[in-house]
Amino acid sequence: MMKQVVAGALAVIAGCAAPTPAPDARPAESARPSSPAAAPTASATAAAGAPASSGAAPAPQPEDAGAPAPTQDGGASAAADAAAADGAPPPGSPPAAGADATAVATNKILPPLESEELTARAGALFDAIVKNEPALADPFWFPKEPFIPLKDVKDPGKYWDNLHAAYANDVKAMHRKRKSWEGARFVGFEVGSRPKWVPPGDEVNKIGYYRSFHGKLKYELDGKPASLDVHTIISWQGRWYITHLGDFKKR
Repeated sequence: MMKQVVAGALAVIAGCAAPTPAPDARPAESARPSSPAAAPTASATAAAGAPASSGAAPAPQPEDAGAPAPTQDGGASAAADAAAADGAPPPGSPPAAGADATAVATNKILPPLESEELTARAGALFDAIVKNEPALADPFWFPKEPFIPLKDVKDPGKYWDNLHAAYANDVKAMHRKRKSWEGARFVGFEVGSRPKWVPPGDEVNKIGYYRSFHGKLKYELDGKPASLDVHTIISWQGRWYITHLGDFKKR
């Protein structure tokens, strides 16, 4: 009996001596981040657009993937693209937004001998003659704005006014060449003499230009071809303009 009591007592003592797991035991190694960099900080998540209390940055939306950031000069780029689409005009073309700056400044753009816009403006001149309405012919007349810096005279604005008045008188004079213009049909305009480059300093001008004499305003009347003389045309930025419709030397 005494042996059984001793054996039981030894068993109790052995059980008390065995270590028990601590309540704050550290988790298994696989459950912890492998390094400090793997655990996002509050500042990093906030910079990514997630709340500071969130444990991870939000996943990017599919439509945002690869989208380019907007530029600040979108308007300027669009304007440049539009200008580039026009391109620098070849000889004989009106200047576009992308025209060579030197060509524009020096006016060294030779207009075409034939073009739709030239035909349209010549047609307006013919209508002005037929209807005896000089104002209709203004699209073919050299504009006042470029004329002022072009001419090297004391008062280029007043000179332009005088020439423009003479142009109107010439239109009326051409109208009087026929008793009736009924049935007259405009055919086209033909540039006269071979265009010549007039350099700055010649013909009291500060800017050079191309010039041609005695163009022909062609038309038909009663099935017969006819024409009217256009004394002088000069170029401005790729277009022809009249400076003298009649023979100005006789004035």
